[in-house]
Order: sequence, then structure tokens, then C-alpha cells
Amino acid sequence: MATQTYTLPLNGAAANDTASLARLLRENAALFNKFVMSEYPEDMRYAYQPETFDVTAMDERRFTFRCMIHYFEPCCDRNMHDPHTYTVPYEVRDNALVFTLDETPWTVV
Repeated sequence: MATQTYTLPLNGAAANDTASLARLLRENAALFNKFVMSEYPEDMRYAYQPETFDVTAMDERRFTFRCMIHYFEPCCDRNMHDPHTYTVPYEVRDNALVFTLDETPWTVV
């Protein structure tokens, strides 16, 4: 299992201010690339679109985010953007937002 723990300094944001925590996550949307793309290992037809990352819900223990995955195929009428939603547990520790993502590439047998 390939997990990665991320620690984002709060930079003055209050630990209980979920709007500020959500903004911090949006500013670091690129960190979710390996996590999101683990469903499509080495498949160049798929691409994570970090500019579509949005936190849709957040409480004191977890956040839910939505993003788009772009699918490209040489036939232009087959290209599409699919929404994906994920929920991730987190904690605030030592004035930082800390969460762990499972970046293990999926293997289909």
C-alpha cells in the first residue's frame, strides 16, 4: 500500500474555521493528483483536472471533495469529463492540517 501523509501549515487560520481549511485544500489541489489517478494507473487517456477541485463538505473529522477526470480518446465525440467525489479523514495537529491519502495504483486482474 502506497500511502502519503500531507501536512499543510494553517498559516494563521483557525483550526475550527472550515471555510479557511477548505480554501487551504483548494490552494493545494495538485497534491491530490496521485490519489485521484490511482484508479487509472499508467493510462494516458485519463487526466486529473486540479482546477476543478472543490471541497463540497467538511466537518471536524473529514472533508469531501469533488473533481473532474478528463477522458481523451482520438475520436473527439468520445472525450468527456467525469465528476468524482472522495471523502478523506483529517486532523489538525501542531497548527497544521494533516491527512493521509492512499495512492496505491489500482490493479485489475
